[in-house]
Amino acid sequence: MHTLSARIPKLFWLLLLGLLAACDSRENRTVEAPRSSVSFLHYFTDSLSGGVDEMARTFDGQNQLYALKAVSLDHEAFKTSIQDTLKAGNPPDLYSYWAGARTASLVEHLAPIDDIWQQAQLDKRFSPALIDAAVEYQGHKYFLPLTQHFIGFFYNKRLFEAHGLQAPTDWDEFLAVCAALKAAGVTPIALGARDKWPAQFWFDYLLLRTAPHEFRQALMSGRAGFDDPRVAAVFARWKTLVDKGYFNRDPHPNNLAWDSGANEMLFRGEAAMTLMGTWSIGYFTNPAHGWVAGKDFDFFPFPVIDPTLPKVAMGPIDGLILPRRAANPEGARQVMAYLAGVEAQQAFSQGSGALAPNRQVPETAYSDIQRRVRDEIQDSPIFTFAFDLAAPPAVAEAGLNAFADFLAFPDAYPQIVRQLNDDARRHFAGQGD
Repeated sequence: MHTLSARIPKLFWLLLLGLLAACDSRENRTVEAPRSSVSFLHYFTDSLSGGVDEMARTFDGQNQLYALKAVSLDHEAFKTSIQDTLKAGNPPDLYSYWAGARTASLVEHLAPIDDIWQQAQLDKRFSPALIDAAVEYQGHKYFLPLTQHFIGFFYNKRLFEAHGLQAPTDWDEFLAVCAALKAAGVTPIALGARDKWPAQFWFDYLLLRTAPHEFRQALMSGRAGFDDPRVAAVFARWKTLVDKGYFNRDPHPNNLAWDSGANEMLFRGEAAMTLMGTWSIGYFTNPAHGWVAGKDFDFFPFPVIDPTLPKVAMGPIDGLILPRRAANPEGARQVMAYLAGVEAQQAFSQGSGALAPNRQVPETAYSDIQRRVRDEIQDSPIFTFAFDLAAPPAVAEAGLNAFADFLAFPDAYPQIVRQLNDDARRHFAGQGD
């Protein structure tokens, strides 16, 4: 009996502690109710994925009501998916997208975000020029900028130094560098255009360095034709580089990826430079490569050809758009408001190599090479989008096909330009019906 009576208080306390623990567990489950998901479909994949997970974690770490659920698709699959899901009426809550003509083509399917802009006072965070170029369409705000990239030449700095070369500033210097590298048995320019879009940068910059920006705007909107002699002159100049053997020939550019192909040629020292976006900063500095910017690799802007023309900087601006039929519009709005802030944009910038569109992100958040890229953009009176983001999607597709055809058959560029002109005219004529 003595032994049993001694055990009763112990059993009582064990039962009591168990009941208290159960109550506490139920209370915690009430407090930590599942958060509502905000679905986010984006194209930041593979070599372009740097920073997106860090950005999502900054949101999830501070919001108790919503959880950002990001799903990625490669570029080509994404382009199809966004059209299909919008037309079917079952979109995610948010898409990533490109500012410019791409967003303009979807405005009828999007919800304006003027309310978010006003409530979060986003005019203080983004410059008027950026708002005008990327945010506003048909008098309303539809686009929240997340990254600003720059297209320029990235080059193997040790390779340049080994051959006594410096980054060129004008076209004559550029040609001299290419000739010296070619003579030394080094491929001067790596071009990986398997996905088509990397080739457009050559057409864009050759045009922007030889013709006024206003002409290119007219070309992208159908107010000028691709049969203009200035367009043919671009292909002729581009063909000269091809004929001289300054681009990689084996593998051919149309069979080579921009990252695992062209960038790797630079990394291995097989090629000296490539015309690509600042996402290459994240690529070369990632743990798999470990390059140090300014030591192992660096960048320079596309060389000046006609010094009488104002300098134009080019690159994409990635951001968020909100579908009209989003299932969780309130959660999506909270995500957009937060991702416009300094913490989230800084996290994305550090992971991707891009500049943060939010001008309140401190200079100390950037690496040296990012600061020099930012200075280059600020020193350029004009910032514009690449061909596939400046032209309507149908014309953009025709252009990318034309550039691929040119790389395959450079001697046929007069016929290729005529076909591109016909395709563009057909599209713009159809718009007027």
